[in-house]
Amino acid sequence: MKRFIAGACSFFSAFLLLSALLHAQQHDLKFEHFSIDDGLSHSKVNCIFQDNRGFLWVGTNEGLNKFDGYEFTVFRWRPENPKGLSAQIIRAVVQDRDGNLWIGTEGDGVNLFERDTESFRHFTSDSSSEIRLSSHDVNSICEDTDGNLWLGTGNGLDLFDRRNRAVRNYFPARLENARPRTKIVNVVYEDRQHNLWVGTQNSGLWLFDREQESFTCYEYDERDPRSLGDNDVRSLHEDTRGNLWIGTTFGGLNLFDREKKTFQRFFAEKNDAEGATIRAILDDGQGNLWVGDRDGLHCFDRDAHRFSNYRHDPNDPYSLSHNSVQCIFKDAKGDLWIGTRDGLNFINMDKSNFKHYQAKAHDRRFLNNKVVYALLEDSAVRGNLWIGTEEGGLNYLDRKRNEFTYYKHDNRNPASLSVNNLKTLLEDRDGNLWIGTFQGGLNFFDRKTQRFSHYLNRPHDPTSLAGNDVMALLQDRDGEIWVGTFENGLDIWDKPARRFRHFFAEHNLPSYRTITALLQDQQGRIWIGSNRGRLGCWDKAQRKFKEYQLPTSNIVTIAIRALLEDESGNLWIGTTGSGLLFFDGKEETFKAFTMQEGLPSNIIYGILRDEQKQLWLSSTNGLIKFDPRTGKGKTYFKENGLQSNQFCYNAFLKTRDGEMFFGGINGITAFYPENIRDNAYVPPVVITHLNVFNRPVEIGGAENLLRAPISETKELTLSYRHSVFSFEFAALNYATSSQNQYAYKMEGFDKDWNWVGNRRLATYTNLNPGNYTFRVKAANNDGVWNEEGAALKITITPPFWQAWWFKLLGVAVVLLIIKHLYDYQKQKRNALEAKALANLSQLKLLRYQMNPHFLFNAHNSIRSMILLDKERA
Repeated sequence: MKRFIAGACSFFSAFLLLSALLHAQQHDLKFEHFSIDDGLSHSKVNCIFQDNRGFLWVGTNEGLNKFDGYEFTVFRWRPENPKGLSAQIIRAVVQDRDGNLWIGTEGDGVNLFERDTESFRHFTSDSSSEIRLSSHDVNSICEDTDGNLWLGTGNGLDLFDRRNRAVRNYFPARLENARPRTKIVNVVYEDRQHNLWVGTQNSGLWLFDREQESFTCYEYDERDPRSLGDNDVRSLHEDTRGNLWIGTTFGGLNLFDREKKTFQRFFAEKNDAEGATIRAILDDGQGNLWVGDRDGLHCFDRDAHRFSNYRHDPNDPYSLSHNSVQCIFKDAKGDLWIGTRDGLNFINMDKSNFKHYQAKAHDRRFLNNKVVYALLEDSAVRGNLWIGTEEGGLNYLDRKRNEFTYYKHDNRNPASLSVNNLKTLLEDRDGNLWIGTFQGGLNFFDRKTQRFSHYLNRPHDPTSLAGNDVMALLQDRDGEIWVGTFENGLDIWDKPARRFRHFFAEHNLPSYRTITALLQDQQGRIWIGSNRGRLGCWDKAQRKFKEYQLPTSNIVTIAIRALLEDESGNLWIGTTGSGLLFFDGKEETFKAFTMQEGLPSNIIYGILRDEQKQLWLSSTNGLIKFDPRTGKGKTYFKENGLQSNQFCYNAFLKTRDGEMFFGGINGITAFYPENIRDNAYVPPVVITHLNVFNRPVEIGGAENLLRAPISETKELTLSYRHSVFSFEFAALNYATSSQNQYAYKMEGFDKDWNWVGNRRLATYTNLNPGNYTFRVKAANNDGVWNEEGAALKITITPPFWQAWWFKLLGVAVVLLIIKHLYDYQKQKRNALEAKALANLSQLKLLRYQMNPHFLFNAHNSIRSMILLDKERA
């Protein structure tokens, strides 16, 4: 009986250990890091928040940071700037229902961010403050369901009454005359039942009754294990199940029983003071409770009461940047941000669906070599894997234990692998392993004896293997093992005779020297993929061979690397150089899918088919999900969680459970196709910068072009002198932001959209004066577009000589000149007319003088003169 109980206990312990290991493998997290080298103002991140525009705000020990996925805009404390931040240490950032951003500081109260001027209004405990607080320190800010703003301060709980411009201060009556440090509030939190919880630094947990203005206090009692774990409460969070979780400094993670008013304590590591300090708690809405302490990030299984631990590993660039976690935040898409003492960490939760098996020396939890060329599922133990590497020999992965066993060449052991460079694997019907190597022939592994037998080429033995470079293996339905070699043709292992038959010579067929892929179809035919674009088909029943030439002009460089038959008997062919080919088995015709049709590469190394009849293709530039019905594909890259963008030939596997594995130059990528979902988040689009003549324009600059940040500006006026200007923009999708796509146009100038890929700059030169609208739209990393995007109305004013008033003035001047000319001509004409009249008058006068009376008088005058004085006359 004792033996039975001991055995049962051992089994139960093993089961718990196994379960824990399985649970620990649920999330293959890759942490992306942002540090001071990326523009973060300080390495210690205290708080994180995302506003309703999509910007991420990060509070640090030296200022506030606004992040758009590409760069940080930093707001620092400057003593000489009365409208800047009032203090350098930022403890809290919250946006209220009106869109106002409130910042809690250590040392100088709370700040209100003025978006239009990017300045700050200060509210402190100084008598000069327009609303006076009870303390200089504001550690937490919470807006309740009624819109009230509650501040956790260094002197209790403050109600910040914006309407009446006053502050009311609360703390338990028993602390009226207590030391100031007993009133320090670390965190304020309102649960879904509208209870206001207050976590303090030295006085435990308070529940504040707003109607009665009274407190219910919960404190640590060393005599009561069901009391609060510690009086220093650092974090509060209500999960999706309605449970209230409390993080303490020395009492671990606490779960509050609302009915019994008791607490249950949990520790990530027993007797670990660092792990007992819970600074951050978050339910991600996907069934995971994340906990941050001074010893890393943990995922807590609330049902099994177990922690999965994620810590900093100096040998893993994708591990947590620092074990001291200060805060955890979930953004609008559902991804996680972790603030640590060494910068900001980002987890793209979609990446966790791709598991990455990496290589690491002297650690049996990892591959012993990072380049993987062959994959095989163990038939004896479901889910376990055989892995052929380039330099590490054969690796066996026990997935339940998460442990690798290595089989390598050993010069002292003739029963070891012949070489460590493996190219292909095959398990025969008897469960034995056949290993194709490079320059080491064919190896046979007897699993019972754990010994390797070697089949090598012997130059003078025609029954030996044709060549020592084995590239492809296949066991057909008759049990024969086909061996494809590099430059030495195709062999068949004759087990009874224990010899190799050389297929092409045996059947007097034109020889394919290099065999790179083998497949037996539903009809029993053997398909043989070779180099130089050749595909052969051997009908075993009819003993007939047929050759097909791939439809490509450059056959010298084309090799067949993968063959897959669909349910209709058609073939999908992966090649090096011709992309993916579809072979219609009835029509015997080919159709090519290459980079011209949208593939990221013309080299396809592996082809697998999922339950939705989608093809998954490994290439030298990413992993492709290909839809045979539409001929379209979606590509996943290293940024999505893959081992690398470059995969290796022969390294592809679909297990009996439907899990897929693809090997490459940096390990193995594993996933369940049904878990790979596109990012459906529609990213906000913002214009982030205005540049004139390639220089950034600041608010209220020399020419006062911007009176508010460009992201807050709706209309912009430029002069004709600003002949070169540009806009920078961003899609606020932080998951693989390098794959965000953009398009822009200037209405009134561009006839259509400019599709610019991931480029975030639009430049215009010498636009004519007039009215325009600049529009930019963007897509996230999975091609989901925000069609509305961002828009900015632009007016370009003309030079004064093109202005309407100048043109009007010009017209007036011209009219005046015309009038002047007209008047001058008129005066000249009048003068001429007057002169003509004068001349006419003189003529008339002469005419009058010449009349008979005048002549008669003149005659009489002359006659009289002659009569009087002849001499004088």
